[in-house]
Amino acid sequence: MEGNGRASAPISKTNLNDLRRLILRGLNDNQILLLSRVARDRRTITSHIRLISEEYKIPISTLKLNSRILREFNLISYGSGRRSCEAKLLPLGTFILKLLDSGEEENSN
Repeated sequence: MEGNGRASAPISKTNLNDLRRLILRGLNDNQILLLSRVARDRRTITSHIRLISEEYKIPISTLKLNSRILREFNLISYGSGRRSCEAKLLPLGTFILKLLDSGEEENSN
């Protein structure tokens, strides 16, 4: 509901496409790759970073920086320092991945 007591209008397909483009502009390829991997596999962030680095030849330092950025934006969570735990998508990260995936499905049709 909006502040005036009226329900907000549902988001249109055009607005979804605009939002998708905005997110793609704000996130880089490494961040999207990290989000996708965290969503797909149950591992620590260190394990994700090592595997992505080996597979795509991306420096570990670059992936560490991008994982910290994703955590600062509350898209993923993971242990810090000596406390190692499984990396997880947070609700906003899940929303963004679903939005990006829905755009890929539309483009493939």
